[in-house]
Amino acid sequence: MLSSVRCKLNDLAPIASLPPEILEQIFDICVSWLYGYQKPKHRLAWTQVCQSWRRISLSSSRLWHRIDLCDARLAEEFLLRSKQTPLSLVTPCCSPLKSTTDKLTIHAHQLRTIDVFLPPDEMVQLFRSVGPNLGSLASLSLKIPPMSSMLSLNIPIPFVRRLNLDGVSVPWETCQNLASLSLHGINKEYTPSVSELYYIFINSPRLKSICLEGFTLPTPEVPSSLEPDFIHLPHLADITISSDAHTLTALLSKLSLNLNTRLQLHVSLSDDLHTLFPRSGLPHAPNNPHLIPIQTIRLSQYSTHFLRTGAHPWSSNPPHTIFALSSASPVGLTHTSSSLVRLCNPQGITTLELNTGVLHDVPISLLCMLFLCLNSLEALYIAFHSDLEILFTALRSIDPSTALPYLPTLTRIGFSRPGDIWRHFATWWMRDLMEMLRWQKERLGPLESMCFWRCGGVFEGLGEVREMREEGLVRGVVGVLEGGGKC
Repeated sequence: MLSSVRCKLNDLAPIASLPPEILEQIFDICVSWLYGYQKPKHRLAWTQVCQSWRRISLSSSRLWHRIDLCDARLAEEFLLRSKQTPLSLVTPCCSPLKSTTDKLTIHAHQLRTIDVFLPPDEMVQLFRSVGPNLGSLASLSLKIPPMSSMLSLNIPIPFVRRLNLDGVSVPWETCQNLASLSLHGINKEYTPSVSELYYIFINSPRLKSICLEGFTLPTPEVPSSLEPDFIHLPHLADITISSDAHTLTALLSKLSLNLNTRLQLHVSLSDDLHTLFPRSGLPHAPNNPHLIPIQTIRLSQYSTHFLRTGAHPWSSNPPHTIFALSSASPVGLTHTSSSLVRLCNPQGITTLELNTGVLHDVPISLLCMLFLCLNSLEALYIAFHSDLEILFTALRSIDPSTALPYLPTLTRIGFSRPGDIWRHFATWWMRDLMEMLRWQKERLGPLESMCFWRCGGVFEGLGEVREMREEGLVRGVVGVLEGGGKC
């Protein structure tokens, strides 16, 4: 009788008015806590609050679909409660299997996702039991400890759509119709050949993401006459490759990407940037670089970014990047300036961003050549501690008696980046900047705007800032931000 009264009182509580679907969603969040590093002390406590909560929990099989192979008690309980729902095998961290694989064999046909980090022997043991029954597997993520030897699993995966392998290889000829491909830590002996990668790309026309990290070709290959001239991947959103220059050239020689694809390369570049692309142009439009919507170039000492039209100054938003290259050796101006004409339409580039150290040890002649190439430049942004002296020297080296080809359309200049602090800017650079502005006004007219982001010593009442306005060196806004924010 007391139990019946308690149930009725519980039904009158405000939380009892929540629909079962909302409670089920909350319980799903509680389940997610079981896989973190700080596990709750009472791990299934929400199932023991009241009869109603327990009934909702046990009747919702989707709450129990993630099977933690490193927790034997929870794994058996979850397998029992999951009923016929699609299953996901997980191991939150690398540890030996503690659940028996006999019961997994019975449920192998329910497996939709496998995301495990296991020692090689444990990985082999797992797939020895479930490997033959993976016809429903759609997502496969396998990782072994970095100090382990490479593992090759002979498991066909024709229905896998998302493939992520770290230190593990599979039969590459069975990979098809992939939506995502990520390969890490695979040595030369097990690395797929270029032909095998071409096969995967050709048979996965809806690929959206490719990541090849530390990728090196096993042996040089003789191109096959059966290989197509182009492999077009119209749905690819992101491709990231970390490799040597020879491997990158071989991989990119056949690819044709859409104009929205973000290409990221990590390589120690020792030659001009365009040498990476066999057709002397980005794979987005190898036959017509004028189609590529590049408006901004960001030059750093060890990286180069080509940003698409509409990108904000110093934007780090991934969709804004159409091509990015990072290198262990300096790449900045030295290997980029001579490649611009071959990779894109320089006339369409209206913004140049110079990052920290990019002008270090750069010949003045090379900087002048860059300005000659970018003669449609409208905005110049200079980051914290870029060497302004080199820039000013390059501008002063122009012969006043000639028609100026350098920065003829420049209207905006910005110093520092939002979030950075450029200390002692007013002390070291304001005088040279004022000289450059007067030189600019005399030959090409005043600038439209100028912005200082947290530049030390620059404030609204500074004499040079007043002079900019009084002399008409800047026609529009002079933005001064000491504490950051929007300009």
